[in-house]
Amino acid sequence: MSSPARCATHAERPAYARCMACSAMLCQECATQWEGIWHCASCLAKKRGNVVARSPFLAWIGVILFSLTFLYLGARVMVWTSALIASWF
Repeated sequence: MSSPARCATHAERPAYARCMACSAMLCQECATQWEGIWHCASCLAKKRGNVVARSPFLAWIGVILFSLTFLYLGARVMVWTSALIASWF
């Protein structure tokens, strides 16, 4: 009969999961689930290091342009509405 799998870091602990990147067996303390996939600490650090930090500059430009357009169109609607109401009286 074969012995149960052991954690790659803690040999005295039984394995709980397998790292999907490097196939290392992991105990409950070492296993981290990220985006539904089990990872060891080193593979998770590599994966998180690949995240690209984007500048919010373009998002703010979009918000500013949307706000200015909304304000312009809102003013146009108010002028049109006041002219329409004035023509009724």
